[in-house]
Amino acid sequence: MASEMQTQALLKTTEMKGSGALTDARVVFAYLTCLVATGAMFFFVAQQEFPSVLTMANFAQCLSFLLVVLHIHSTQSVAGISGKTMILSAVALVFKLASTLFLDGYLPLDKSGDMVYQIADTCSLLALLKVIHSVYKAHRETYDEQRDSVSARTLFIVCVALGVAVHPPLNYWATFDISWAVFLYLESMALVPQLVLCSKSGMVPSYTAHYLALTVVKICLGSWFWYYGVENIASFQEEDGVKGFCWSGAAIVAALVLQVVLLVGFAGYYGKAWANGAIGKSAPMAEEQVQMYVL
Repeated sequence: MASEMQTQALLKTTEMKGSGALTDARVVFAYLTCLVATGAMFFFVAQQEFPSVLTMANFAQCLSFLLVVLHIHSTQSVAGISGKTMILSAVALVFKLASTLFLDGYLPLDKSGDMVYQIADTCSLLALLKVIHSVYKAHRETYDEQRDSVSARTLFIVCVALGVAVHPPLNYWATFDISWAVFLYLESMALVPQLVLCSKSGMVPSYTAHYLALTVVKICLGSWFWYYGVENIASFQEEDGVKGFCWSGAAIVAALVLQVVLLVGFAGYYGKAWANGAIGKSAPMAEEQVQMYVL
């Protein structure tokens, strides 16, 4: 029965080619709006200060989630989308906002850190909640729940444990430092369920090229910021009289490296799908290609 429902969902998605032009126009408008907003933030709010690259990363992330919402609205389907990844991403942002809305230890030091940074994260969270509602309620009949099998609860518990054990000290308040660290670890692990789902199903939703590109932008900007930020964490540790290896700084680097590794795997999978003409059709890859990527 589940297999039959997925087949029907695929047929339904494939039949909706008539909305393609409208979707393309919306995508272009979304990109242009994001570029204009980013430029306005950089020149008029941040006054061209370097820390604003962290706010730019938030803008790219927000756009990636908004494009997922547009994809669902256009296709009226959540086929190929991992509900577990969206839940983990949303929970990660809740933990992040629990820190950044109250303390400034992990905010960019320019004026974009006053509220623009948090507004971008809030918009991302709202977009994720819309996607989660679509996955588990509005379009549940098109959701491949059986193949979306990674335990989000287990990943959550592991990330919380890591956050308690290893966290930076920039807030000087352990509760909020832990909250930010949990966000970091959850964000790094959130892509795992999506990667596993795609490996098992071979589903290639049309939004993935945009999602990959924007996630690359987000990671590059975030890594650029933390290349210097990790040095500050080590300095804070020395000021507190703690000598030796900076575990919290190493944890940030490891989390960023993990994001890159998962993203490379994701990009490799979809690169193979693109080579086989499956990108943008919301249709599964050939069976032999699916088998190559099953974990």
